[in-house]
Amino acid sequence: MKKEISIFVLFKFFPGTLKIVLMDIKGKVILITGASSGIGASTAKAFDRKGAKIAMAARRLERLNILAADMHESLTLPVDMSDELQARKMVMDVIAHFGRLDVLINNAACIIVSPAATVSAEDLLMAFHTNLTGPVAATQEAWTQMRKQKSGHIINIGSPGFMMGIPFYSPYVCSKAAFSAWTRTIQSEWSGHGVFISEFFPGYVLTDSKPDSRIGDVDQDFLMSPNQNWLSRKFTKPASPDQIALQLIRLVNKPKTLVYSGFSVRLGAVISHFSGFRLSIARQMVETARMKMKSQGLI
Repeated sequence: MKKEISIFVLFKFFPGTLKIVLMDIKGKVILITGASSGIGASTAKAFDRKGAKIAMAARRLERLNILAADMHESLTLPVDMSDELQARKMVMDVIAHFGRLDVLINNAACIIVSPAATVSAEDLLMAFHTNLTGPVAATQEAWTQMRKQKSGHIINIGSPGFMMGIPFYSPYVCSKAAFSAWTRTIQSEWSGHGVFISEFFPGYVLTDSKPDSRIGDVDQDFLMSPNQNWLSRKFTKPASPDQIALQLIRLVNKPKTLVYSGFSVRLGAVISHFSGFRLSIARQMVETARMKMKSQGLI
């Protein structure tokens, strides 16, 4: 009886809470930014295997063309997401080619490593252009088309790092915090038009790309160490791009408002509200980074 009452309350006071929307991926037009490597490349290949029509955008056209050679039906677009005009044209080109757009995955990101004490305005602006204003422009164009279709799905790849305050990544985490604010704004403002807006938090994903560093040549895992405490190691255990791609397929199949890629990512978001735990984890990252930089003669 209590279970039935709870379900009634959810439907009565939170309409849409239990609404299930299912999408058949086969034949759908899916646009993925940052598709030349990492999460973007793995996601493009995964959706191609499901029978989707794939549009891939990135700065490195040659990498996109290599991926496209093994796909069934694809479009490659050389795009710099820091340029708002290019971001808008990208969406229009996809619609002109395929006649529609069903899913936009805003995945492209600018990751700059820089000490907070010396981070430049130029680096902050570059991160904000790539991680916020470019995706906003693309999302606006996609929304215009999807609203006409009365269907569509926009997935914004966020980062839970802004909640934790990842050291040496201030341009990235600041811009991603702003992107989350944008995503959550349009989730309410654009509701009721048949277009679903999702926010996806992948956590730490190990890829073949190095960050754009201002402190010398550092690896992607330079904040991580097996000598950190259990809690820190738990939150810095990386996922693979292929794992994230499968989760994005499930998200398109069954859209949700917010998805964490794993339990540890969700738990990290909760722990970030407790300053003692949050600072303990982040300080261990700082100590690890400084030790590695010292061993490399970078400081």
